[in-house]
Amino acid sequence: MKTSIILKEERSDIISQLENIKDVATTEERDLTSDENSQVDGLLTEVDNLDSKIERAEKMETIKRNAAVVSGVTSTKVEKEVRDYSFQDALAQAATGRIEGLVKEMDQEARNESRYTGQSYKGIGIPSSILTRAAVGTSAGNATQVMAWTDQLEANLVMASAGANFYSGINNMKFPVFSSINSGFVAETGGSAPAANGTATSLTLSPKKCISIVNVSAEAVTQNASIEAALRRNMAQSVASTMESAFLANDDVSNAPTSLFKDATSSATSAISVANVQLMETDTLAADVNLEGSRMAYIMNPAAYADVKALAQVASVSALYDNADKRLNGYFSFITSNLNSGGTAAKTAALFGDFSKVHIAQFGGLDVIYDIYSGAGTGEPRYVLTSLVDAGAVQATTFHKNLEA
Repeated sequence: MKTSIILKEERSDIISQLENIKDVATTEERDLTSDENSQVDGLLTEVDNLDSKIERAEKMETIKRNAAVVSGVTSTKVEKEVRDYSFQDALAQAATGRIEGLVKEMDQEARNESRYTGQSYKGIGIPSSILTRAAVGTSAGNATQVMAWTDQLEANLVMASAGANFYSGINNMKFPVFSSINSGFVAETGGSAPAANGTATSLTLSPKKCISIVNVSAEAVTQNASIEAALRRNMAQSVASTMESAFLANDDVSNAPTSLFKDATSSATSAISVANVQLMETDTLAADVNLEGSRMAYIMNPAAYADVKALAQVASVSALYDNADKRLNGYFSFITSNLNSGGTAAKTAALFGDFSKVHIAQFGGLDVIYDIYSGAGTGEPRYVLTSLVDAGAVQATTFHKNLEA
């Protein structure tokens, strides 16, 4: 009996045939001929048969693995294969157009996964199961573990450091939001119940397409054994920065997550000061934000950071900013030039609130395209990587900001 991996490769070959038939008809601007329709029907029947075989094979493989665990012998073959997946191999195969082995199997898994995220793959697909696992890279003969792509993405998010929730490899997410709930005491007998109050709404995170482009030759990908870690690290840094630049922008950015900084309630419009810091905190607490269980923090732009470093809580006695713990007035603080992006960089900007109310999501996998045409004039090809992300805050108006006018 064939393994699920071999069956998936066969299914991928049939899908390629179907796509070729469709592409020919599209290029010639015509409908499918009767012969092509018959061929498509036959191929679709083969796909259905293979889907049944794949499902049966996967069930048998799962039973076999579970039996091995029960008997005390744990099978690690599947996990080892996934850990051996290389971004470098995927990029190299995208350049040659010849997809094979584990890259081909994972491409098929990404396409199967896309039915839940709505993602449309134009190049090689890298599924979420790869993005959430560490890899084993090799350089100069030494094996080293490379951090999972989603872990690197989260590590590069300032908001995640401030306490925001991060989710990876998911479909659409919906979070319930209650504006308020009334509770009250009543007599043991008689009396009246508390008046009904508040409304129930929701925050929904849905995929937003983020395009990352990097100029790198096929030779560099093939010849540089240490490029794996750099690819994962720099891709994650770029996606994280682009997403936060929109989410913390001075105004909403088209096709991007809605700006939390724009929606936050303004506490002050003068340059950041001790009084303004205290005002942001009291305004936030007055908005019924509970300190218990919260993740209160400040995010500042470099201009605000430069100013608060010189502020004194009590003149000549204690500083407002603690250099050792990176705390501002007792709360952890973080600095990013993405705050108030699109605004005036020289103006001080600060955001304060409960970052446990912020949710950041990465959906599905990555789509990798090798583009030889855009930079053909200089002979410099590039890779185009598409990821799906979103971010949102429950009760964004409970966050408070100080934006210098």
